[in-house]
Amino acid sequence: MPRKRPWFAYKVLAAGAIHPKQRLEYAFANGADFCVVGMFDFQVADDAAIARKLLAHTANRKGAWYG
Repeated sequence: MPRKRPWFAYKVLAAGAIHPKQRLEYAFANGADFCVVGMFDFQVADDAAIARKLLAHTANRKGAWYG
């Protein structure tokens, strides 16, 4: 049964234990519509660039996007 609400992936980076590219890629590929990510101010630009790059390559994702 398809879901009817967006899915927010929360704390996917495990307090910095996992690199953002690995975990954001995993979350978006497995159905997350949004990722709630805590980061320091000096990490924002790099993490946002990683997310933008990953989202550009998720056109083949199974299921609908919500949000």
